[in-house]
Amino acid sequence: MRTHSFFAKLLLGNLLLIAMLVGVGGFVSHYQINRAYLDYGRQNQQQIVGLLADYMEYVWPQADGRIEKIDPICKRLMADSPMRLTVIAADGRVLGDSEADPRKMENHDTAGRTEVVESLKGLPGSGERPSDTLGTRFRYLASPIFHEGKVVGVARVAMPIRNVVANQAFIDNGLLMAGAAAGVSAGILALMLSWIWYAPLRQITRTARTLAAGDLSQRAAIGGSDELAQLGAALNEMRDSIARKISQIAAQRQNLVSLVDNLREGVLGLDHAGHILLANRSAIDLLAGEYEGEVINQHLQSVVRVADVVNAYNLAIETGQPVNRHVEITRDGRRMTLDLHVRKLQSGDARRIGGILVVRDVTEMARSAAMKAEFVANASHELRTPLATIRAAVDSLAFSGTEDPEAFAKCLAILDRHVSRLENMTNDLLDLNIAETGRARLCPEDMRIDSLVEWARSHFATQAQEKGVQLEVETTRADDAKTVRSDRRLLELIVQNIVHNAIKYTPTAGRVHCLISLDQDKLVIRVSDTGCGIRPEDRPRLFERFFQAAPARSGDSRVRGTGLGLAIVKHASDRLGARIAIDSEVGKGTTVTVTVPACEDER
Repeated sequence: MRTHSFFAKLLLGNLLLIAMLVGVGGFVSHYQINRAYLDYGRQNQQQIVGLLADYMEYVWPQADGRIEKIDPICKRLMADSPMRLTVIAADGRVLGDSEADPRKMENHDTAGRTEVVESLKGLPGSGERPSDTLGTRFRYLASPIFHEGKVVGVARVAMPIRNVVANQAFIDNGLLMAGAAAGVSAGILALMLSWIWYAPLRQITRTARTLAAGDLSQRAAIGGSDELAQLGAALNEMRDSIARKISQIAAQRQNLVSLVDNLREGVLGLDHAGHILLANRSAIDLLAGEYEGEVINQHLQSVVRVADVVNAYNLAIETGQPVNRHVEITRDGRRMTLDLHVRKLQSGDARRIGGILVVRDVTEMARSAAMKAEFVANASHELRTPLATIRAAVDSLAFSGTEDPEAFAKCLAILDRHVSRLENMTNDLLDLNIAETGRARLCPEDMRIDSLVEWARSHFATQAQEKGVQLEVETTRADDAKTVRSDRRLLELIVQNIVHNAIKYTPTAGRVHCLISLDQDKLVIRVSDTGCGIRPEDRPRLFERFFQAAPARSGDSRVRGTGLGLAIVKHASDRLGARIAIDSEVGKGTTVTVTVPACEDER
C-alpha cells in the first residue's frame, strides 16, 4: 500500500513540474506569436491598401470618377480575397465596392468614419467598427488617392475582425495542442515503465470485479502475448460464454412467458408449499377474478377462493398422482364449469416449480352436452306418444279390418291427428334449425310493412276462424307503405309462432291483435291476446325446447303443440339481434313484443 502511495506522489510531483514548465513556455510563446501575427496582419493590410491606392491613381484618368468604371475594378481586384475594398470620392460618394452595390450605399463623408476623414486630408487613416452595410465588425485602413496633386478619393480596405479572431483562435489552439502534446509526452515518458505492468493488472482486476457484480458489459482490453495478456483473454472468453448463456436463457424464458400468456387454458406453476411462482392471464381470470393485487409469491389458498381447486392441488402433491376433475364455480353471477388438471413435478429445490395446475373453461361444452342430452330425451318422449298411438291404431285396423265402419273411422281420425302432430313437430324442428344455426347466412331484403301484414292475415285466417277467435292484423297508417330491411324468412317464423300460440291459447270468442309498425328504424311486432295468460312459475322455461304449459291453459285439452314455438322465436330473434318482451297476467291475456333492428348485409 505504501509503494502505491509513493508511486502516486512521485508521479504527481513530476506531472506538476512538467505542467508548470509547459504552461510558462506556452504563455510566453502565445504572447509573442500573437503580437507578431497582429503586427504582420496590419502591415499586410497597409501594404495592400497602399498598392490599391496607387492603382486607383493610375486608372483614375480613364475612370474619371464614374461608378460604372470603378466598381467592376473593385470587384475584380478583390474577387478571391477575404478583405473588402471600397473606393470613395472626395465628396463622400461610394464609387466602387467589392461586396456591395455602391449606388445603394450611403454617403461616407461622415464624422463616424475616421479613416475616411483622415484620408481626405491626405493622411493614412484607420478605424474599427461594425459595417453599416454588412452588419459585421471590420478593421478599416484607408489611403488617399491623388490626381494632379489633389485628393480626389479614398481607397479603403476592410478586414473582418472575425477572420483575425479566427486566426488568433487557430494560433491559440495550435499552441494549446502543442503544449498538451508536450505535457502528455512528458507524462507518458514518466509513466511508461511502471504502467507496462501495473495498468494491465489493474484492468484485469477491475474487469473481474465487474463480472463478479453481474455486469457483463466490460472487457479486459489487454494486448500482447505475455501471461497478463493470456489472463485477460481467458477472462474475456469467460465473459463471452456467460453472456451467451444468459442471452439464451433470457430468450427461452421470454418465449415461454409469451407462449404461456397467450394460452386459452389457465396455467399455474406452484412450489410444494403452494405458493404461486407462475401464472398466465387466463388462470388469473378464471381462478382469481376477485383477487386484487399481485398473485406471484402468494399462497394458492389466499388467491383462489374455490375449495375444490385447492383440495385438488393438495391431493396431487400428497399422492404424487395426477388429478383430473370438473369444478363448478360462480363468476360474476354466472355459473361456470372448469376442467381441472393437476400434476406434481419432481423438484428438489423449494424455490422451483413443484406442481402445475391447468384449468379450462368448458362451460359451453358442458352446456351443449346437457342441451343435447335434454333435446334427445325430449324429442324421444314427444315422438314416443304419437308413434305408440299410431301403432295401436294400425293394430286395431289390422284386427278389425273394414267390417266395423265406426271403428275404422275412429282409427283413421286417430291416425290423421297424430300424423299431423308428427308433421308439425318435423316442421318445427326444421324451423328451429333454420333459426338456430349460425352457419346459415342472413338474406336481408327490403320489404314493405303492408306486405308482411297481408301475409299474416292470409296465413292465420283459417286457424282463427276454426277456433272462433277474432284476429286483427294491422299496421299504422303512417307505416303502411314504409319498408324495412331484414331477413323475411326469420321475420315470418317470429310472427308465425307468436300469432299461432296466441290463437291456440285464446278461448272461443276471444280476440288476438297483431300490430306491425316502425319505431324510428326498428321494426316492432306486438301480439296481444285475451287468453289464459302465463303463470309466473312457467315464465323462466318459456323458451326451452319442448316445454309446454298445462293443456288447461288453452281451454281445450285436445289442443297440444310441439313446445318448440317460442324456442324458434328466441333463436330467430337472436339471429336478427332482436329483443323480446313478454307481459302476461293469468286469466287476462298475454302481450309479446319483439323489437327488430334494421339488418345489414353480411360480408
